[in-house]
Amino acid sequence: MPLPWINRDGKLIILARAVRTFAQGAVSVILAIYLEKLGFSLVQIGAFMSIGLVGTAVYAVLVGVFASRIGLRRLMMAFTLGSAVMGIALAFTGSFPLLAVIALVTSFSASGGGSSAVQPLELASLPETAPQHRRTDVFAIYDIAATVATALGALAAGLPQALQSLLGMTDLAAMRAVFLGYTALHGAAAACYLFVSAGVEVGTAGQRWTNPFKLRSRRIIFTLSALFSVDFFAGGLLAQSLVSYWFFTKFGVKLGSIAFIFFASNILAAVSLWVAAKLASRIGLINTMVFSHIPSSVFLIIMTLVPFAWLAVGLWLARSLLGQMDVPTRQSYTMAVVGPEERVAMASMNVLARSVVAPPGPSVATLLWNATSASVPFVATGVLKIGYDLALWAMFRTVKTPEEGRREKERATRQRV
Repeated sequence: MPLPWINRDGKLIILARAVRTFAQGAVSVILAIYLEKLGFSLVQIGAFMSIGLVGTAVYAVLVGVFASRIGLRRLMMAFTLGSAVMGIALAFTGSFPLLAVIALVTSFSASGGGSSAVQPLELASLPETAPQHRRTDVFAIYDIAATVATALGALAAGLPQALQSLLGMTDLAAMRAVFLGYTALHGAAAACYLFVSAGVEVGTAGQRWTNPFKLRSRRIIFTLSALFSVDFFAGGLLAQSLVSYWFFTKFGVKLGSIAFIFFASNILAAVSLWVAAKLASRIGLINTMVFSHIPSSVFLIIMTLVPFAWLAVGLWLARSLLGQMDVPTRQSYTMAVVGPEERVAMASMNVLARSVVAPPGPSVATLLWNATSASVPFVATGVLKIGYDLALWAMFRTVKTPEEGRREKERATRQRV
């Protein structure tokens, strides 16, 4: 069996996330263009993207408090089936109010990384599926699977053009076929969670509910969540759908070419995730997060200044190579600096922070785009992310995970000898 150090539950969770993110990656590329063809204004498109994140925020609170009572596996299945319903709605209705309500109830996310109400449940479950010394590695595999799936999903976003050419379908009908595929794939992901064992409930079993304000690690949980909220808001300004729309409107890049751009960017991000896990074992999780993130933000800012599509694409790819290295390291770090019984609370608070601050992002970005220029959301994202990185390094560079603490003691012992 490949990856024998990850147990069956871990492989099922990773597979489920890969299936979800493949579907989400395709939809995220075509969503803004599809909604525009339905007659939605740019502001409505931004609002629709924000509304689903509000639903995620509500569910993050409920998960953090009641997940131990309901069960992680049941919730993962329920949220995934909700996403399947959203795909049907997008395929069969063009009513903005109706789509907005369904997006809220199902916590629909327009980002391409598979982020949803399911994610804190997966994050809290994964540490139980691999040995402690491979924790960062299992998160890297988890994110690599999602990133590769997102890349393939972005490539699949070129399917509408193929359907139009081969079957003579209209552009709207071809895009609706993608949404129906999104529904089928989420059904398959829900089936994966059905076979996950009770082993992932370790640390939560037997609890009726959790009060996050009484947890032993509440100061670390709330401080990290507050810092991450700055990064999440900045990321919300630059949803993949809006980046796709930026290439489409500024340089006239065709949808098929945009699909290849996001395919390549996600493949580069996937490569960097494994590099991040290995680098973290040498220089530490916080250092890896910060020192990879800052250059990626600089590339993003410069991207807005270039006059040629090929150069903008090159900078976007360079940014993609570095911009996700903080993901497995952050997940590993947050799950290591708290106890097993606090993991759901930590993951839920992080998702809550994302869900509270990210919903205004697309709306703010489209408003800035309309009021000033298309470059402003990109520059704002880069500046905010750099500020977050510097603050994180200043506050947490000395807070080590258990294995980092052991490595430092071993180095000190060797030096004394």
